[in-house]
Amino acid sequence: MRRSIFWVARGIARSVLLLLIPPAACAPAQSAKIILPTDNHALFSGDNAAFYQYVRRDFEGQITAPWEGGQYGFVRNPQRIGTAILYTRFHEGIDIRPLQRDRNGEPLDVIHAIAGGKVVYINIVPSYSNYGRYIVIEHQLDGCPYYSLYAHLGAVRVNMGDPVAQGDPIGVMGYTGEGIDRERAHLHLELNLLLNADFDKWSAKYFPRDGNRHGIYNGQNLDGLDIGRFYLELNKNPRLTIPEFFQEETTWYRVLVPPSPRMDLLRRYPWLSDNQTEAKSWEISFNQAGIPLRFKAGESLVEKPMLSWVKPSPYPYALQTRGYIQGSGSNYSLSKEGERYLDLICPTQ
Repeated sequence: MRRSIFWVARGIARSVLLLLIPPAACAPAQSAKIILPTDNHALFSGDNAAFYQYVRRDFEGQITAPWEGGQYGFVRNPQRIGTAILYTRFHEGIDIRPLQRDRNGEPLDVIHAIAGGKVVYINIVPSYSNYGRYIVIEHQLDGCPYYSLYAHLGAVRVNMGDPVAQGDPIGVMGYTGEGIDRERAHLHLELNLLLNADFDKWSAKYFPRDGNRHGIYNGQNLDGLDIGRFYLELNKNPRLTIPEFFQEETTWYRVLVPPSPRMDLLRRYPWLSDNQTEAKSWEISFNQAGIPLRFKAGESLVEKPMLSWVKPSPYPYALQTRGYIQGSGSNYSLSKEGERYLDLICPTQ
């Protein structure tokens, strides 16, 4: 859900933009220990079918309802490639099943803040987003800002600018948004990096006719980490930090980019580059979902983004990288969508 999902009136977008001035560096703050947002804790007992909301799937004439489709990652839209089946649609969060319903089947589960922070955005009008009615909260975790997103809400119980403590009620589960009915009511939860504080300029450059209803909290500007796995890892090691978690991710490709004076991502998350701020070029490592994992300073000069390495695969790269890379085998290049995405991380103008 990246493009049509998040639009907000420009006046609101510009005022919201002014609320987020990227910090120069991370400062000491609370740990990254987050809690689950509902009373459904089946994730920790290993009962995934009780935790994840299923998806409806019609593949090769077989109708199924796999809970796996509610996980984070490439878990949807299967395609058969020879004898293999690839899941080609990326799901940037987790879908949590309800535990409570009234006699009419309406979900009643209260949604809680996964960590302390501040409510920085609320989409009240469900039709403005595929996520329906949703909330974004900014947290200082390990001293850097991260953004939890709670989608498909039936009701909102906070206001813009409200401070919240971990566990505070912020809404009620629902099924607002595109393609969801009462039977599949759930909470879609994300924990994100914010890519660019000047997102509105990027949006106007590439999607001038679409508008940008949600300002910097547009889904294209929020990159979600694997929050399901993060919960499980934190359960084993409560001292785990987000930078340490990122070190465990698998690199799928690397891209050389020229330095950009407008690349505020490194000011917001200096751990991505080991606190380096200047380089002749940067080599950025990405995971399969296109989340930037690390920035390595380079000595060579480059004029535009170019792939330096891609994880070998026998299958078309576009199906495995959200379309950011095209080609197959040793013949690969950045797609137009990939170049556009890199211009969001490392603006050229």
